[in-house]
Amino acid sequence: MFVCLLKRALPFTLTLLVGSGLGSIFSGTSPRSQSSVTTTTMLTSRSYSCAERHRARAAAAESTPLIVTFEPNTRLTEAARRNKTVGVVELLVRFGADGKATVVDHLTTLPDGLTEEAERAAERTAFRPATINGKPYTVTEVRQFIFSLDRY
Repeated sequence: MFVCLLKRALPFTLTLLVGSGLGSIFSGTSPRSQSSVTTTTMLTSRSYSCAERHRARAAAAESTPLIVTFEPNTRLTEAARRNKTVGVVELLVRFGADGKATVVDHLTTLPDGLTEEAERAAERTAFRPATINGKPYTVTEVRQFIFSLDRY
């Protein structure tokens, strides 16, 4: 028990002592340290009135996340079936406030036309845009499209 405590406490204690010693050695004032800017951050707490809390709750209630209503199935291409290519394609997809899904970036790709098939599926995805205070806004998410021989 004592050995375990010593193993844990000794490195911490030594680091603290060495740091304190070095801090006291190098804490002398130099021209550079006198001209440095010091910023102080003060944390203030504010109490909110009942009306303000109610408005904040109402705004949160009007906000909704992105809801995917339909995501089409992906299909293996003939070349992928022939070569037995399987895996996951990850795409960065922008779900626009206008209701259109567009592919922004390919995070992981697969050969034999599977990346293109995942792109087509991503762009055919139907969704309800996310809203803040009732106004739709654009959301970007990573979507995964799984290709396996068992699924087809």
